[in-house]
Amino acid sequence: MFFKTIVCAAMLLFPAFSQTDMARITGNVTDSTGAVVPGAAVVIQNVRTGVTRKITADSRGRYAALNLKPAEYTLTVSAEDLGEVRIPDITLSVGQEQIVNVVLRPAVIHETLTVSSKDMVVIDVSSARIGASVSDREVAQLPLNGREISQLYLLAPGAVNNGSGTYDNIRFSGRSNQQNIIRYDGVEGTSIIDASPGNLNGEVTSSFRLQSSLENVQEFRVDSSNFPAEYGTGTGGQISVITKSGSNDFHGSLFEYMRNDAFDARNFFDRANKSSLRMNQFGGSFGGRLIRNKLFFFTSYEGLRQRAGVNFRDTVPSDAARARAVPSIRPLLAAYPRGAEPTSNPDFDLATLNSSSIVTENAGDMRLDYKPNDKYFFYLRYFRDQGESFQPLGVTGNGLRITAVPQNLILNSQQILSPTLINEAKVGLNAYKTRANGVVTPIPGLDLAAISVNIAGQVAIPGIAGQTGSAGVATPGGLIRANSATNGRGQPYTA
Repeated sequence: MFFKTIVCAAMLLFPAFSQTDMARITGNVTDSTGAVVPGAAVVIQNVRTGVTRKITADSRGRYAALNLKPAEYTLTVSAEDLGEVRIPDITLSVGQEQIVNVVLRPAVIHETLTVSSKDMVVIDVSSARIGASVSDREVAQLPLNGREISQLYLLAPGAVNNGSGTYDNIRFSGRSNQQNIIRYDGVEGTSIIDASPGNLNGEVTSSFRLQSSLENVQEFRVDSSNFPAEYGTGTGGQISVITKSGSNDFHGSLFEYMRNDAFDARNFFDRANKSSLRMNQFGGSFGGRLIRNKLFFFTSYEGLRQRAGVNFRDTVPSDAARARAVPSIRPLLAAYPRGAEPTSNPDFDLATLNSSSIVTENAGDMRLDYKPNDKYFFYLRYFRDQGESFQPLGVTGNGLRITAVPQNLILNSQQILSPTLINEAKVGLNAYKTRANGVVTPIPGLDLAAISVNIAGQVAIPGIAGQTGSAGVATPGGLIRANSATNGRGQPYTA
């Protein structure tokens, strides 16, 4: 099993900013004449958890609250002999800097300033990066086929769907998908051998979709170009995902999405029976507090069960060809089914097969957040996806079976040493154990697991005028070259 372990510690001294997943609030405090107010008390409170951060404006009236988790906050500013200003509904997204300048008036004047950012388009002036933030509302409510987070990447400028829209088919600003980088709470979550999230180590495309379930995603940001230097690796899209945490209130959800062939029309290639389709995607989440304002939990589960019919129509040796075959290769011909329709070439017949591709996944997530006091904050988050798929490859009944167990872990510790000095340490684990192997139909007296039988020839398909070129000839055997990225390696393959 390949894995990555990431250990990092950062000392952030105001005004240097270098976090890719956390947010911040900065601004100036002045009085009604425009003069700066040094030493103003600034309190930032997380609306969901009640966790507060207390800082003090410097001698020039500037303040900066760093390393804030993307969430909704309330800002309260006060100073001696001056009134108090309370600003609610400050929404921070991934890696965003909100500039909130505050004007304090004499204490005899009572003023409350309400700024609602929920219905406003916030322009990030802290960086020249080009990208898009996807909020928790969009994650929860946008209709997505298959509930894949990668479908939301297409909201970013420069995003192009180069295929099915899954992890390994979305590119940014003309760059290869292998150059994309995805991070979960600041810990890299891309595949191990290259940077194609959702692939089997970036080498074999797969049907898996729950590597990061939408049920545990609060929001994320995609930067498609011009991103700051702190991202460090990858020259494609930079995807920063923030996972959900608990709050002082208890919240939960249950869901199920389904598709069924009972609602479908007959496929053009369905001959005797309509192709079967059974897809159920289900799960739920639950989070809340263990200790009010101090200890919170969040857990989720999502399952996928998919059975989809696949029609095959391949060329196989005819009875006449089997009768003329030399004795040494006749045992291999037993791996081919009998053809149902003749072709213009007497050596080949056409065979059909209605099979099913199978995908089974179980994804789970657990997160604990703990704030013992105003100076320390810890959280532990772990999620794991266990998937197995079978993809049929032809009329001989052979196919490719893939198992994958992606895991991602983070342990975070944050210490506020002073209003302008923060120490943060992260320990992360990214692992992606995969296994791919060919599956063959058993043939008495013949082991096809480690070989591949390939017959080349010319054939004409009846009913298609002018069709005299090479047609698909069935290829039995368990030695499968999954795709060109495997550099010619066949299956079985373990990473």
